[in-house]
Amino acid sequence: MTVQHLETKQKKKKSARARADSWFGFALTLPAIIVLCIVIALPILKGVLVSFFDYHLQDLTKDAFNLDARTIGGLFSGETALVSDQPIVPAGRDKGASAVINYSWNNLKNYKDLFYVREGKSVLESEFFQSFQNTVIFVFLTVVVQTVIGMMIALLLNSRIRGRGLFRGLLLVPWTIPSVVVAILWRLMLHQEGGIMNYALFILGFTSTTRVSWSSSVVLARAAIVIAAVWRQLPYMMVMLLAGLQSVDHSLQEAAQIDGASGWQTFMHVTIPSIRPVLISAVWIAIMSNFQMYTIIANLVGTGSKTGTNTLSIAAYQEAFTNNDFGKGAAIGVLWLAVLLVITIISNRLSARSATDYQ
Repeated sequence: MTVQHLETKQKKKKSARARADSWFGFALTLPAIIVLCIVIALPILKGVLVSFFDYHLQDLTKDAFNLDARTIGGLFSGETALVSDQPIVPAGRDKGASAVINYSWNNLKNYKDLFYVREGKSVLESEFFQSFQNTVIFVFLTVVVQTVIGMMIALLLNSRIRGRGLFRGLLLVPWTIPSVVVAILWRLMLHQEGGIMNYALFILGFTSTTRVSWSSSVVLARAAIVIAAVWRQLPYMMVMLLAGLQSVDHSLQEAAQIDGASGWQTFMHVTIPSIRPVLISAVWIAIMSNFQMYTIIANLVGTGSKTGTNTLSIAAYQEAFTNNDFGKGAAIGVLWLAVLLVITIISNRLSARSATDYQ
């Protein structure tokens, strides 16, 4: 047997072993993939599906599809439509053929209603854009405030101060409290009658009365939910940034200081570029978390749109569970998902570019 034949035989053995390892690895991940499909992928797909149909309270008990033999056979023969704009009657209960999808098609009415505006008003005044605007304002203020304060605390804890281990433990306490408890806690502290925050602001001279109603104006209502959300999420931002700061190469900072750079210049041109991948990831997670914030908003200031806190999550909840229009609620969710998808793509590109630049 020649050397070439031996090399070919060894390559075949290696490729067979590699294929076996690949299949074994796939078999190990298969249970996790199945669970993810059941709890994440299928609900998302059904939400996208029902956003194009009339889907109300009476439709919850309906199956999504008519997959009986008569319906499938009628689809191929042309007697059965894929969707119908009339209420569906299951096959076998009438003399006509039913549709495959067991919901009534409404010709994109759910999406049209979201962007409907009266005469003399622009699309920016539509229901969806009003909720989207409230969401963007809330997310922007919350993420900016918690990033700035989180960076300041992380820099402090990264320095050589006494008791920093104790401070780290204490600062993590808000992160362990459920969101609904946080909302109730801050609602009591911001209460118009006897709220400790109103009393503190009055003593410090920021207000002229101790009976400030935080839900009486758009500015105060937004400030209330931003304060509560920042207090709840600040520990996570602080931990992420602190982990990034501890991974910074100190020799780079020392070299910058030797070259005459000030503390601010060293922070902006050495520290920030070094932790940019961590910073982008932390900000992205904060944006995702606050885009879907519901508990704190609903339990702190309520769900009224007059307060300027009617975000996308509140709007989707109201349409689905107050108005019982699950199709319209799903349409809000689909548009909401599209916005988050764009943000995710931008974040991934920025993260990949910053990692490449740092290397």
